[in-house]
Order: sequence, then C-alpha cells, then structure tokens
Amino acid sequence: MPVQQAISVDEKDTASFLKYDDRIQEGDTVIVYVTYGQTLSIIVKRGQTCMMKYGALRHEFIIGKRYGCRLSATAGYVYILRPSSELWTRSLPRRTQILYTADCAVILQLLDCKPGSVICESGTGSGSLSHAIAMSIAPNGHLYTHDIDETRTKKVEQEFREHGLSEITTPVVQNVCTDGFFVTNSCDGVFLDVPAPWEAIKHAANAISRSRGGRLVSFSPCIEQVQRACLAMRKCGFIQIETIEVVPTTYKIVSQHRQTLADFEEAGDAYPKTEDSRRKRKLDAENGESLSCQAPIRKGTSIVFPYQQPTHTGYLTHATLMPETPDL
Repeated sequence: MPVQQAISVDEKDTASFLKYDDRIQEGDTVIVYVTYGQTLSIIVKRGQTCMMKYGALRHEFIIGKRYGCRLSATAGYVYILRPSSELWTRSLPRRTQILYTADCAVILQLLDCKPGSVICESGTGSGSLSHAIAMSIAPNGHLYTHDIDETRTKKVEQEFREHGLSEITTPVVQNVCTDGFFVTNSCDGVFLDVPAPWEAIKHAANAISRSRGGRLVSFSPCIEQVQRACLAMRKCGFIQIETIEVVPTTYKIVSQHRQTLADFEEAGDAYPKTEDSRRKRKLDAENGESLSCQAPIRKGTSIVFPYQQPTHTGYLTHATLMPETPDL
C-alpha cells in the first residue's frame, strides 16, 4: 500500500483516501468505529448528525479533532478513524456481494499491484476491491473498472470522486464477455469476477501489454467455473495456471485444566461438580483421608473462536501471460 503523507491546509483541495491533514476538516470522509461489527462511513458536514447504536453524534463535534480520537455520542463512545480500503470494505453500502479483506489482499498480491501499475477489473459491484486496487497503484497507476450495471458504475464513480481517487480510476459501463475491455495492449493485470469468466479470457489477453506481459486473476464460487476458465486460459497462451482458496480461521488462546490419566484413576475428577461429590470430599478430609491427586495444572491452549466461522468464499485462479519476443 502507498505511504500516506500529511499535507498542509493550503495543499488540500478535496477529501482524499491518499492525502490528509492531522485534523479532520469539513468535507472529509471519515470512518466512525462504533463496535467491531459496526462501522459507518460519513462525509463530515456542518448541521448533519450521525445516528447509530450509541445515540447521536453531531458533525460539528468531529471537525477539528485528530484522527483516531475517541468522541462521546449521546449514549456512548465512538472512535473517528482515517479511511483506508480495509475500513471502507467494512463500512461500504452493500449493493452486491462484496470481496472482503482476506480475498482482496491475496488478489493484490497475485495481480502484482504496485505504484504505476495499470489494472483492468470486471465487475465493479460495490467497489470493495476497486478501492483496494486504486490505493495500491497510486499515485501514477490507473484502474479501469467495468460493470454492466450503469447505476452501480455511476455510484462508484461518485465515491471515487469523493475519496480523491478519480484521477487514477475510470469506471466503464461495458460487458467484457462480449465487448472486451476499455483498453487493449496496455494493462499489467486483469481481474475477473463474472458469471462466465471463460468468455472474457480472450479479451483479457488482448488487454494485457504484449511487450510487458501481465497477470490474470479470476474469482469464481464454483469449481465448474474454474475448470472451464482454466481450459480457456491454456487456449489463450496463459501459463503457470493455479487455483487457490482462501479460508481464514480465527483462534483464541484459553486456559484449560490438564490432568494425567494416573491422577484421574487414583482420585477421580479433582474438581467435583455435584453437591454430593463436594460433600463426600469434605467428609473424607475430616476423617483424615488424604487425597494424593493434586489440582490439575491450568495450561494455555488454542481453540477455534467463534466456533462457527465462514469458510468458502470463492476460488482464485491466477495465471501469467508472458511478453512477446520480437522475431530475430
């Protein structure tokens, strides 16, 4: 990701995900962190009020505060954070099923996104991955993002403008499976999130620079789509074709009682749970009967937490198109 730099008030002319002041100004896009499961994206404007779980927060109280500070709403505390592509993914309006941070991070790596890269994307959807790509190729790269729905494309174009990313992005209303991409022989990577990716792969090969070569990544929820896409990639000259699946799992370290089998056979459970067993242990202690078993040792161990977690999101198929060598 590009290193963000603070700028002076004179240099700042629009709210931006890439440039910012130390303190929040009117017109900035900020992330209101309410709870782990609730984050809100708002544009700070005088006279407006943000309504949430912890009551109301007037925008006047946000202006002039430092990013990362804790503010008091009418019924609790919230944090005001500087926007990033990860926080935007958590707070954006869900117009379609989105790609989350775990998949976005791997896709950026597979596309080899870096400042100056030219990337083609289809489809745009809610713009989750679009923002991640745009911020990774800034300040001199460019993203051409395609979608067949004009309403979604116009909305993402407005969000790019509000977030200071319009100069490095071009939203296009176009069906890449039938009409191809907006550019040809110029991009460094192509990402596909379409129902029939095999129909767009030949157009992706035409969009990739013939002199530099490039990368292709396709996201598909079904293995049948992956199989047909791989066949099309081989037919179009792609090599190093591989499919991976991102399945993030969260673990928690807890303390548990540990007791050997020998200790259990001699004295049973060292921590009786019923009232009768507690009474019997008390009588045994009063009669002088010793308990040779010591209390079990508490040790830390890792468990999956929460116990129910999302698993499959989709398959990521990636491949390389080598640059053409001039005939000698």
